[in-house]
Parts: sequence; C-alpha cells; structure tokens
Amino acid sequence: MMHLIITTLLLTILFSCSQSKHKAIHLVKNDKSEYHIIIPENATTEEKRAAELFNKYVKEISGCDLPVIASNDPENDLIISISKSENIESADGFSIKTEGSKLIITGGSARGCIYGVTEIIENHLGVKYLSPEFIVIPKSKNITLPAIYFSDSSPNTYRNVPRKFTEDPDYKDFRRLHHINDMFAKNYYVHTFNRLLPWQEHFKSHPEYFAFMNGKRIIDQPCLTNPDVFDIVIKKLEDEMKLQPEKLVWSVSQNDNFSYCQCDNCKKVIDKEKSAAGPVIHFVNRVAEHFPDKIISTLAYQYSRQAPVITKPHENVQVMLCTIELNRSKPIAEDPTSISFLKDMEDWGKICAHIYLWDYTVDFAHSISPFPNLHVLKPNIQLFVANNVKEHFQQSNTGVGHEFSELKSYLLSRLLWDTEADDQKIIAEFTDAFYGDAAPRIRKYISHMQQEILKTGEWLDIYGPPNNHQHTFLSAENIEKHNFYFNEAEKSVADKPEFLLHVRTARMPLQYAMMEIGKNDMYGPRGWYHEENGEFIPRQDMLNILESFYQTSEDCNSENLNESGLTPEQYYNSTKRFIDIQVKGNFAFRKMVSAKPAPAEKYSDGNLALLTNGVRGANDYKVHWLGWESQDFSLVIDLEEIIQAESIEISTLYDPKSWILHPRAITCLVSDNDLDFDLIKKQTVEGNQREEEINRLFSFHPKNKKFRYVRFDVKGTLRLFDWHPSAGSASWVFVDEIIIK
Repeated sequence: MMHLIITTLLLTILFSCSQSKHKAIHLVKNDKSEYHIIIPENATTEEKRAAELFNKYVKEISGCDLPVIASNDPENDLIISISKSENIESADGFSIKTEGSKLIITGGSARGCIYGVTEIIENHLGVKYLSPEFIVIPKSKNITLPAIYFSDSSPNTYRNVPRKFTEDPDYKDFRRLHHINDMFAKNYYVHTFNRLLPWQEHFKSHPEYFAFMNGKRIIDQPCLTNPDVFDIVIKKLEDEMKLQPEKLVWSVSQNDNFSYCQCDNCKKVIDKEKSAAGPVIHFVNRVAEHFPDKIISTLAYQYSRQAPVITKPHENVQVMLCTIELNRSKPIAEDPTSISFLKDMEDWGKICAHIYLWDYTVDFAHSISPFPNLHVLKPNIQLFVANNVKEHFQQSNTGVGHEFSELKSYLLSRLLWDTEADDQKIIAEFTDAFYGDAAPRIRKYISHMQQEILKTGEWLDIYGPPNNHQHTFLSAENIEKHNFYFNEAEKSVADKPEFLLHVRTARMPLQYAMMEIGKNDMYGPRGWYHEENGEFIPRQDMLNILESFYQTSEDCNSENLNESGLTPEQYYNSTKRFIDIQVKGNFAFRKMVSAKPAPAEKYSDGNLALLTNGVRGANDYKVHWLGWESQDFSLVIDLEEIIQAESIEISTLYDPKSWILHPRAITCLVSDNDLDFDLIKKQTVEGNQREEEINRLFSFHPKNKKFRYVRFDVKGTLRLFDWHPSAGSASWVFVDEIIIK
C-alpha cells in the first residue's frame, strides 16, 4: 500500500460557529494526548469499529495512541464520545459537535458512527482515502479540531460499487459504501432461478416445470405458473434460510438469458399485465407472502423491465431495475433513445416501495478502454433518486488499470451519498491528490474526451470496442492530442515515481485503444504494418506501445482487462500472436474461402476473407473472428493451384463469459478436385472446457499429399456445459486464420 506523507507543523481548520459552547479542542499536543475514546459498555460492532478507525488514524498522523474505554459514565471531560442514538433519524446519518472540551460523535442505527468518524478524519484531519492502494496521510505532532456543529445523512440507504473497492474495509467505510454481503444472502444476489430449480435435476423428468417457447419446453427459465415449481422453490428457500437465518434479502430472479415461458397460463398473465414481468411479480409476491419477515428480490431486466399494469409488488418485494440497454454518452433524461426506460422507471416508481437500481457505467468487454461517461453520473443518480430509488448498485470499473477506476469509484461514492455534490470539484480534488503536478493535464484529457463525444452524441456501448470510435473521440487527430496531454503529464512528475506510475496507468486505456484500432486495419495508416517493396514491415512505434503497456501493467499490478478476466499477460501474448502476420510462404494468404452454413453476419460482417488475410485473431471475438452459433459447419479454401505443404492450421477462441467455447472437434481433409477429399486427421477437444487457453491452435500435417482444396469439418460444442452460469444455452464457436505452409 502506498501512502503519500504530508508533514505539517499544525493540523487546524478554521470553522465558524455561532454557539459559544462549541469551541476548538486540542486533541494532541507534541504527540501526547490526555483524551480517551469512550464507547458504551454494551457497544455494538459499529461503535467499536468507529473507535478503532478514529484511534488508528490519529496514531498514523501523530504517533499518539488514544485509549478506548467502554463506559456509560466517563470520569472526565477530555473525551471523544462515540455512540448510537435513536434520535438520529437516518440509519447511516450522524452528528458531530464539540461541547466544552468534548468531541461528541453520534450515529444512527446502522453505520452512522463510522461515517461521523470518517467525516472528521477526512475533512478535519486531512486524510484522503483515494483508493485501496493510495492513501494521503498528513503527519503532525499536534492535532487541533475546530469548533464543530455538523450533521449529515444521505437519501440513499444502500450504496455499492463493486469488488475491490468495497472489499477493502477502510475504503468501504471512508467512502460510505456497502458490500453485496451487507444486504443479500450468500449466493442469492441475482439470476437465481436455476439455483432454486436446477434444470439438471428436473428437466428430464419434469419438462413441464420449464419455459414453453416456440412449441417446445426449454431449460432457460422456469414456468412460473406451474404450482409444483412454486412448491419446489419454497422448499429450497426454507432449507437455505436455515443456513443463513440472519440474512434479510433473498433473490428469486430470472436466469441471465432472453427466454421466458409462453405457455397458455403464463401468456394469460402476460397479456393481462401487458408485460412479461407479470408472471414474475405474481410468483415473487406469493414467495414474499410465504416469508413475510424477509425481503424477496427480483429483476426488472431486459424482457421483464416493463412494469405490470395491474399487480403491484408486495411491500417486502425488492425490484432490481437494470439499465443494461442504454446509451452511456448522454444523461438518461436527455437521451431520446432512453424514452422507454424512463417510462418503465416511472411506472415502477409508482407501484414499488423497494427499488434497487442496477446501473452500468463500464465497458464490460473492454474495461481498459477509454469510456468517457463521467459527465452522466451525477444527472443519472439524481434521476434515479427522483423516481423513488434509494438502493444503488453502480457497476463500474473495478480493477487497477481500468479506465479511471479509482476516480470513478471515488466520484460515484461521493454522489451516492450527496446527490447535489459538485462533481467537477470532486474530480479536481481527486486528481490533484492522485496525480500531483500532472493533475491539470489529466483533467484536460478528460475534458477533451468529453467534449469530443458530446460533439457527436454517439452511442457509448457497455460491450463496444474502441474501433467503434476510431473516427470520433478516438480519431487519429484526437489521439495525437490525447498523447500530448499524457506526454506533458509524465514530464511534470518525472521525478515523483508514485505520481508517474499513476499517470502511466491512466495512459494504458489510450494505448489499448491505439493497439485495438490498429488491429482492425492491420495494413492501414493506423495499423501495425506498412508495405515496403512488396514486404510487410512491422511499425516500431506500435511495438513500443505494446511493450510500454505491458510493462506498466506489471508495474501497477493490473490483474485483468475486462469482465472475462483477460490478464495483461494473456493480452500481451495474444497480441503478439495477432501481429505476427502470416504472409511469407503462406499458400492460404488472400485465397477464397466458402462456408456451409455461412457465419453470423453480426460479427466481422461474416466476411470470410478475414480467414486468409494473414492476421490471426487475438482475444476479442469482434475483431477478425467469425462465429457460428450452436451448429456444425464446414469451411473450404481454394488454393487456386495444386501444392504440397507441411502444415495446415486453423485456430479457435475461448471466451465463456461471451458463451464462446472451443469446438468439440475439427477434421481436416484435402482434395485436388473439390469432390473427393482425403482425411488428414480429426482432432478433438476433451473434457468440459472448464479451463482452456484463450486461443487453441489446430495443426494438421498432410505429409506428402498434393492438394488444391482444404476442408475443415467443425463439430460445434452446441450447448454450454453444466458449470456455466447459463448452462444448456446455445454456445458459439469462433474461428480465425487459415495458414498453410
């Protein structure tokens, strides 16, 4: 953990107070103190935690250790009193006041005491908890607190940003955030129908328990009007609740796919409620009636996002409303494409007392990529609160190296607590502390990126590659300007290693964008190669970017680059593979390929020429890969002349988060006439593919055979394996470069 140390002679903040009894107190003098921290004799976990934090950071600042005493009747007035009170209306609210020589911190019924303490530590003692890895802690032998008479609370009762940020206890407390486990039962957060009714156990014997679509029963979702399904779910929940009796919130929610039951009974409910959410709410209400002392959580997500027109969720039903379909470049309220969501949110707000808003503020497929959406965070949160939302999950960047992950988490936490906070002031405050003298250049980069996306109003997709923006905010001209800002930023902190690393880390998304855009047109002006006298020569500047990117990822301990868990090392290796073009000596280069059936057009336009352009696909299935969903297929390449070769290669991709698996088998055959094919070999993929390499090379050796045509018969995996969260759903096979040498 890095700590920035600031040495001062005196820690003091001027504070005006009209009440004379509220006066400054000298907490520490010359690294000594007569003060004690007082907590109740029967102190709660939160009161003990608050005392622990206060003492910890006073000691970090001054070296002075304040005794913590449990007492309901302290003997002197030199005390810091920490306790809960029923007089604090908000569970997370708090009040702070100096009274004579006393400092009194009073919290609500939940975590108010903790937040009162962190308010003092940050805003009066000068500690800045910017990320789990970077904390600013001043140093002083003297600590003087001004006269204080202050109280605060938030309109939001649950505030969450994901993973590493809320997993750090101090960060979580300083940023006034919650963790999923604070609310939800373990393993019952979301997408729980298959946990409650596993198709692996029931489908064969009772297909009627499951969704009816297109004339048949499918495993994707349960049939929610089947009475046996209800009984099974209730029994499962009863058993599970015995194991976690203290947990209040339990998810009973749809699996993560686009299917839902349309049997006669379900369809009647759907038609009556004018929404596919109808059967869900009917079912969940019945579950909530059975467990009146619990909160039953369910999703308003994709097909279930529209509120039912008749039935209201019960008081102990939580509805998770999700923004997954929306554009991220504009505030929701200002974006014409979000009209249907706005209506759905308003409708849910009128009928539901317990809305949990799940917002997506990150590019899942490219978390490392530039994603200029800081300007929409405040207006969107304000919109949610105005529509009866008090519980928020901001699914944001989570890892070191992800685009401004530390800044975004810090900003979101501040806005979730105070929806009226000045977001620009917060950004300035954070960047000054996190980037030092480089902060003005970092802010210019952020501002310029924002200006450019506002010019076009283009769609910002949570699964979109940088190539989508190569003519707008990631144009060659704009990238040149962005690089100028970073060059200047690096120069300004060249002699400050911690700040320099922060700047280099912030630059990684820009480098990533340049590399990915270059992959999209390998031989173009922004590509990895240029042609010289008929030879394809790698561009040294692009190679330098790759090496710099990888080195920075090592230095900053970046663990992954996207939702699928792609590591920097995997990205580095797959990119090296990608840019190692196969032109020289490759009989397949730019030869024609046919396919039966044809690949899906939505990926790389289904352009079969990509299979012979000399470029091997890397990790991103949207770049240079061709895909087939849940089917077998054949590829035939015409080499235009009879040749003799030593090796025939084709590769496949593994990305289970995107439902992409390696095939079960690939068979290679050759022919000299496109009619009679001789078998070279069949290669199979054994096991359930729980753990596989991103790229799998299938290599065949035709020995002394002469041939003009090569055929690959690819046997698809067809369905996702049982270990997959969407087990049983259709899987994809993606293939890339054919190389024959």
